[in-house]
Amino acid sequence: MKVAELMQTNLRTISTDASIADAVAAFAETQVSALPVLDRLGRAVGVVSTREILKAESTCESPIARERLFERTRVLEIMTPWPTTIDPDLDLRRAAQEMLYLNVQRLFVEFDGALVGVISQTDIVGAVATAKV
Repeated sequence: MKVAELMQTNLRTISTDASIADAVAAFAETQVSALPVLDRLGRAVGVVSTREILKAESTCESPIARERLFERTRVLEIMTPWPTTIDPDLDLRRAAQEMLYLNVQRLFVEFDGALVGVISQTDIVGAVATAKV
């Protein structure tokens, strides 16, 4: 099975200029734990996940500091620079190995330099559990 057969293609993205509060709202709305980050030209430049937000929030020593962090800190400041991407034609088992090797929960999928999808450990486990793989 190829990554393209299982990847999610309805990607929600977020801008580098968005606040952490905007990212949290997007996570709640879409029920995902990571979003690709796009620059002003629409290019994928990173990923922001709940992990980066929790790490940033853990440094806040007061409710005021936390509010300031969420409202004034831009996604660009806490995101992980664009991670390794994979091709949609990659074998699903190879994608799973890549996730394990890189210790990541998901891989973004690019084709001809354009972001076309994402595949997560949850997607793969679901496919294995339903005997699709």
